[in-house]
Amino acid sequence: MLHNLEKFTSKYVSFTTEEIFELASIFKPLLVQENDFVIKKGQNVSNIYFLDNGVLNSYIENNNRMFNVKFYFSPIFFSDLNAIKNQTQSSRNFVTVKKSNVFIANFEDIIKLNAKSEKHKLFFKMIFEDDYMFNSNFIS
Repeated sequence: MLHNLEKFTSKYVSFTTEEIFELASIFKPLLVQENDFVIKKGQNVSNIYFLDNGVLNSYIENNNRMFNVKFYFSPIFFSDLNAIKNQTQSSRNFVTVKKSNVFIANFEDIIKLNAKSEKHKLFFKMIFEDDYMFNSNFIS
């Protein structure tokens, strides 16, 4: 996880080894197989995920039809930020396309980390804005 975490974060900020370890410490492994739901429509969402290895599909359902919102290719962070921000249930499904390595962190732990570190705060602000800007066009 550390290598891919460093690879992904370096696109946004330059973390020291200690800062990468601090970030990694709030994430725990989530066991998923191919076609497993990581987040299911209607689920309360309070976590942020890191896709260390694999591919994930985010989609919405309407009139029994599936509409892809976004494919996530590792390494990347993901979650239903609209659901977290608005404290509502997820409007999307997030499903692994193949066997994947996923790590999970509680959003509250990210807030605590951000309170201690301006660099982590900047990093999460940047990735959340990227994700929100892309996905807000698809979700009403």
